[in-house]
Amino acid sequence: MARYMDFVVSYRFIVLVLVVLFLVVGYFDVATVDLVVDHHLALVHDKVAYFSKGSHDYYRRQPSVYDEVCRVQFIFAGSKHDYNNFPTLQSWIRFADPKCPIEFLRTNHPFVGVLTTAEARMFHDSAFLPILQADMLKFFAVYYLGGLVVDLDVQAIKPFPEAWIGKDSPHSSCDVILGIEANCYDDECVKTMVRKGQVPNWAMFVRRPRSQFLGDLLDFVVAKYESMAPLDKDAAVQEVAGSGTITDFVQQYGNFTTPHYQRPADTKTPRGNLHRWGILHWWRVLEPAPVFAFPSFRRILAASSLDLCH
Repeated sequence: MARYMDFVVSYRFIVLVLVVLFLVVGYFDVATVDLVVDHHLALVHDKVAYFSKGSHDYYRRQPSVYDEVCRVQFIFAGSKHDYNNFPTLQSWIRFADPKCPIEFLRTNHPFVGVLTTAEARMFHDSAFLPILQADMLKFFAVYYLGGLVVDLDVQAIKPFPEAWIGKDSPHSSCDVILGIEANCYDDECVKTMVRKGQVPNWAMFVRRPRSQFLGDLLDFVVAKYESMAPLDKDAAVQEVAGSGTITDFVQQYGNFTTPHYQRPADTKTPRGNLHRWGILHWWRVLEPAPVFAFPSFRRILAASSLDLCH
């Protein structure tokens, strides 16, 4: 009996010790998480304040050490009007190098598990706005996976990636490719845009994952969201992770006023609402050999002439 009581006491003592250890470890884990969250929020808010001062040589992310990737990515978030109709997909099957995977990304993609605390909070909090969540998926795709992300109404018209960054292409040294949606800088033509010289997010290319520039842009977007949260269903998504915020960042990051390269527009309108948009704008920034440009594709738009072509 005495031996049994000793066993019970020993067992209870062990359980008590384990409970105490669990509580202690849990307390420090929670404290650590709180510290990390507070620190990250301070960084991203500081980034907004920093860029608002117009500095061009500030980085929080380290330069990418990853190898080049070749991939084409389409984003699915929220309901779509017709899952059985992808009129531009055939163009990517035709023009993309067979070695480059073509992938449809959903909100449960594995890279969601490696988001920072602030990125994850923004991503999940925006679930009630599928358009905003899709915009965030585009950023995550090009930052964490690299390659090309395009909307489902974008049509390829030249080989990818050879015509984009191939050794004989004029932008062979580019690490990042973006573009200007319309060569528009006056009050009249900007009525259909959110910014003059608007930079869109419906087509973005990054040569390798974890681009330093894209990392800074992602931080800037998250910081903008934190300054506006909580959002409601009528939130102006273009001012959160859309063209407005991207354009603001590009201007503050590089203060670009003169294109590195420009090609005159082709105003011809082939086949219905497939308009040729022949403007190429390139800017050099402080990352190793990055350039922003319009690559080789068209966009299908019912009432606009915003197609891209090389």
